[in-house]
Amino acid sequence: MATNPLLAMLPPIINGKTHKELFLEMEEYQKSTGVHNLNGNNYSWVMPRANFDAIKTFEVREEDIFYITFPKSGTHWIGEIIYFILHDGRSDFNRENMKSALETTLVMNPSDVNSGVPGYKTYEKIMSNPRVIPTHCQVDLLPTRMWEKKPKVIYLARNPKDLLVSYFNFIKSLLSPSLQTWEGFIFLLMTGQMIGGSWFDHVLGYWEHRNDDNVLFLKYEDLHKDLPGNIRKIATHLGKDLSDDVIATIAEHVTFGGMQKSYQKIEEEQGEEGKELTRMFGVIPYLNKGKVGSWKTMFTAEQNAIFDLLYAEKMKGSGLDFDFEL
Repeated sequence: MATNPLLAMLPPIINGKTHKELFLEMEEYQKSTGVHNLNGNNYSWVMPRANFDAIKTFEVREEDIFYITFPKSGTHWIGEIIYFILHDGRSDFNRENMKSALETTLVMNPSDVNSGVPGYKTYEKIMSNPRVIPTHCQVDLLPTRMWEKKPKVIYLARNPKDLLVSYFNFIKSLLSPSLQTWEGFIFLLMTGQMIGGSWFDHVLGYWEHRNDDNVLFLKYEDLHKDLPGNIRKIATHLGKDLSDDVIATIAEHVTFGGMQKSYQKIEEEQGEEGKELTRMFGVIPYLNKGKVGSWKTMFTAEQNAIFDLLYAEKMKGSGLDFDFEL
């Protein structure tokens, strides 16, 4: 760790512990909570190794629609947009599958993972087309026949600073005690121990496929700048020619406020079962703030400078850039 120049730029004592003590605590806590490493990336118990092994042989259909994100990049946002497009702006669609990504087994305790139902099994049972399938998989962990069958793929990328703030607020209660602060989370990032893997590997892996005929690569910030225009772009990608009125209706439903109303209605009408759709484990809300630029309330000037160095190193030569504020 001492050879990492970016890590060396962090305070030597974080939450009362040295870097070495934090690293040891992190390792022990991850082992005790079922965190495992696959291809150099860490995954929690809700994404067990067995699921990744199984989805390699998942039977992909040409009619499938995969929407792919790194966690907290607008997963539920893009999912809502797709469902509204497929239903011509109507809101009477079944959201049951929106809680289950291809690779996840959503159980609250690591000891229960073998008794839970993996997402890929849920989608295997769907007979009607198109299946709308969410996943957070790194590109090399997708089903083997993904690029042969060429289903529709929509990838949504979000600027990493806002993503990290949203991700921290989402998973902080699941981290080891000394890492449940923003300073601890930055340490987690700089040690390459992020749960869910590397954002840089994730986004750049799909960026390489941006020109594939079946892939639509979108940016979260662009949806904020022109929601109707991007809804139409998505509809066109899915082979749907929608009227301006329908596009406007969809845009109204999928604003952050519109989704909050939809999720509140789901919870009011379905109670605890509804919360299983709108919150992780029925507890942690999937919707946070839905804004661009929230990172400025969390990053200190020093942390921002360190992250900018990491970002420049990882993204160099990719041609991919982001708006960090609008």
